[in-house]
Amino acid sequence: MSIGSTIKKLRRERDMTQEQLAEYLGITANAVSQWECDRTAPDISQLPLLARVFNVTTDYLLGVDCDKDKERIDSIMDESFSLYRAGQFKKAAEIARSGLLEFPRSFELMARLADTLVCMSGYEDEVERLCEKIINECTEIGPKNHAYRLRIMMSGKREKYDEVVRISDKLSHAWASREDMLMVYNNTRDEKQRMELMDYAKFCSSRLSHCLGKIANFPMYTLEEKIQIRMQSIKIMQIMYPNEDYNYFSAYIADDYMEIAGLYSFLGKYDKALDALEKMCEYAVHFESNDGVNSSPAFRGYNDGKWNSDGIYCYCKEKIEIINGQSSFDALRGDPRCIEIVNKLSQYVY
Repeated sequence: MSIGSTIKKLRRERDMTQEQLAEYLGITANAVSQWECDRTAPDISQLPLLARVFNVTTDYLLGVDCDKDKERIDSIMDESFSLYRAGQFKKAAEIARSGLLEFPRSFELMARLADTLVCMSGYEDEVERLCEKIINECTEIGPKNHAYRLRIMMSGKREKYDEVVRISDKLSHAWASREDMLMVYNNTRDEKQRMELMDYAKFCSSRLSHCLGKIANFPMYTLEEKIQIRMQSIKIMQIMYPNEDYNYFSAYIADDYMEIAGLYSFLGKYDKALDALEKMCEYAVHFESNDGVNSSPAFRGYNDGKWNSDGIYCYCKEKIEIINGQSSFDALRGDPRCIEIVNKLSQYVY
């Protein structure tokens, strides 16, 4: 419906004549008539007054149904995110792109698309452009913070560490975050709060594990100390998931065991290195084949989503390439145990 048709409809619903409406607005009845015939349209400065006269929003006058738009955007977001969690990144990106054609100013959809493109190679420049647009134009906290996070992530991948620090300095500290405030001060017992706490606990455990891995890379530690720190990281995950339902976080444990194997190999402790590689293989396979469902008490009912990368990224293939390519594994490659590990990982390569 055109704005002229909307004005005509609202005027008639209120038993108002064109002359009466013109008087309210300080214009001529002929001007109102021209609007209603769609020969001309109100000046943008007249929209707020028209909205007050009819007791509607300016969006309504312009034919924008915000509630329906939000429902539609939420539906597109849910569809794209479901595909994203299933590892179907191409399809998830297609859904987000089609949504942006429909709602080109939706910063939520821009963030959703950027988040998906991060998982695909060759889209780095587009991710940065989307993030910069959100950061510069969006006033909503959620999409803007998400854009900051992705922007920092891309800078880190490109080893632009000064940029990582510069952008990070614009963000709040963790102790002032939404999640931390809800964890500390919200004591409600509804299901929504339980889900919030589970999300935060998962986030904290993954970040702590990641942090320990970063610490272990500093040169001040001996090889034995690096192994010890990596084992601490693994124990954190084992404590958090006593039922061994690590799902996505199996990759964190596999990465730690891969590093431990390399460190033992440098020390000449090849049996221990192979033990660690076998553990790595076990968790890498779990990562590729888990169903995404949690059964450990603290996370019961949580579903991380089944991993399915649409053939774009294969975790087990990455581990084979590391074993075959890194010098730390030169002494292990001919060992029957190492060959068996590679063969087992190969079964999950696609």
